[in-house]
Amino acid sequence: MFDFNSDLAQEYGVYKNENAFEIAKYMSSVNISAGFHAGDPLSIKKAVFFAKENNLAIGAHIGYPDISGFGRRCMELNEDEIEALVLYQTGAVSSFAKTFGAEIEHVRCHGAMREKMSNDIEFAKSVARAVRKVNPWLNLFIANPEFKKIIEEEIKINCPYEVYFSDNMSIRQLREMDIIPETIHFNSIENAKRAYDVIKPRPVNYNRVAGQI
Repeated sequence: MFDFNSDLAQEYGVYKNENAFEIAKYMSSVNISAGFHAGDPLSIKKAVFFAKENNLAIGAHIGYPDISGFGRRCMELNEDEIEALVLYQTGAVSSFAKTFGAEIEHVRCHGAMREKMSNDIEFAKSVARAVRKVNPWLNLFIANPEFKKIIEEEIKINCPYEVYFSDNMSIRQLREMDIIPETIHFNSIENAKRAYDVIKPRPVNYNRVAGQI
């Protein structure tokens, strides 16, 4: 069984992305943009309500403070800056969720931050330590299976292995991978429909955050 995830609230002010809600209808988890690379208070609130209404697991989608570059430009940050960045954004989405009777259950990095998470183990550890400070039961999506093992052993936080679902990919191929992913990211409604026709997703075993606190 796989978790399907996609991004919500990747909009700002007059710039909307209604197509994201169409993709999310086929998901089991959604990543709600936290305001640094995209997302504003109203779009975050709307995304939380959508997730609740559709019984989707909620995650904080965090990135570098780079609205104009959509979080795709890398930044060199020290340990304190990384921690503050993670706490601020995770806390924002978590506050919205709690206000409306929900909990966030995972964190997913965006753009240049996600890329650095996959290539720089020390950066990945710093992000993981910050996420664990928010709540040790949160999950941190990671795209590097080698880093997954290291972080889970050293930081003691669960890191579901994530892959993108591309146009030439199939669920069968994912099942036959040497390291089978736990969550699959979608950014195309056509691919989401195609995968959903084969298998109905369900969230990663999150231990249900609300029940653990």
